[in-house]
Amino acid sequence: MPATASRIGFITQAVRNAIAGPDEAVALKYGDLARDTKEPLECFFDSEADAALVAQERLALLSPDRRRFLSEVSGADVGRGLQFNVSTPTARIIDTEKAADLPAATVEIGIDYEAGKTILSNWG
Repeated sequence: MPATASRIGFITQAVRNAIAGPDEAVALKYGDLARDTKEPLECFFDSEADAALVAQERLALLSPDRRRFLSEVSGADVGRGLQFNVSTPTARIIDTEKAADLPAATVEIGIDYEAGKTILSNWG
């Protein structure tokens, strides 16, 4: 990257802040649970716009209500067949008791070989 005057000015600044929010719903929902300090999070970005984008993405992750669902699937081969090293497996959760009909990410895969089943933990 060339050393332009604006780039030199950017690099020589000690601190730059990128802020997303405040979102009152997120503050009421989590309070101080997400952070134990008011100090900025130390990050390394090439531009302030990149840091602002990540701050907005973090706020977007915290904004909606999320829930965890456990599913038992018959067959140990189901868990072994999920290609979690390529991408995050997803599922559509439909649960009338919990009023859920939503996409979810599979965040944990357990295989019970004795019982011949796969236990999936989904977050969505």
